[in-house]
Amino acid sequence: MNEKIFKSILEKAVLNEYADIDNTPDHKFSLKHRIAMKRIFARYERNVRKLCKSEIAEPTRTTTYRPIHSIRQKLLIAMLIIILMSFLVGWVVVYVSSNFHGTVYHDYTQITAKNYKDCPQTIEYKFALMNVPSGFEVEETDLSSIHYYTLYMNSSTQQTIEVRQWVKTKFEPKYNTEHYKLEEVNVSSGTALCIDFSDTAYKQTLMVWDNGDYIIEVLADLDKESTIDLLKMNKF
Repeated sequence: MNEKIFKSILEKAVLNEYADIDNTPDHKFSLKHRIAMKRIFARYERNVRKLCKSEIAEPTRTTTYRPIHSIRQKLLIAMLIIILMSFLVGWVVVYVSSNFHGTVYHDYTQITAKNYKDCPQTIEYKFALMNVPSGFEVEETDLSSIHYYTLYMNSSTQQTIEVRQWVKTKFEPKYNTEHYKLEEVNVSSGTALCIDFSDTAYKQTLMVWDNGDYIIEVLADLDKESTIDLLKMNKF
């Protein structure tokens, strides 16, 4: 067998070996991933609208020329900045409520559970909404030892309600509070944390509470009042 024939046989063998790879179907992202991307783009659009509004509201500034500082003045300013920064490093704003505590930063707040002694370290029972608005049905679930996720969807409006159940010791989210208020609201089981992300074009509300054993998060494409009513309709 000469070299030319050998190369031809080898080429055909390689093509046959990897023919199936070229025929693989296109990857389809999961519904959970698509929902997450939809929320990211919606958040981006809200931020763009706020930025545009702030630029329109801001008056036109005229250019002014300031005198050049001397080297001594620059050194003094630099020293003052260093001193102020050294103080600021030690300043921490702490968030405290009846069931949660955390740290407030300039663009987000990190929350942790407060009462986790003698609580389950795994998901021993699964929490679900027994009553949901008309048109919503369970679309997807995901279970691990520390987290249980349920996605409800209204197929006609594409609105979603996401429910997350967390083991308390593993609950440490970072909530966007740069332009949104973190507050406590009354629900049937006591109080819950609430962030209203809604604007004129998009409705979304986050509710978080401690049901005694676990931390429950509900992120709904509903306004604040409707989300509070949803929690009041369900037993925790």
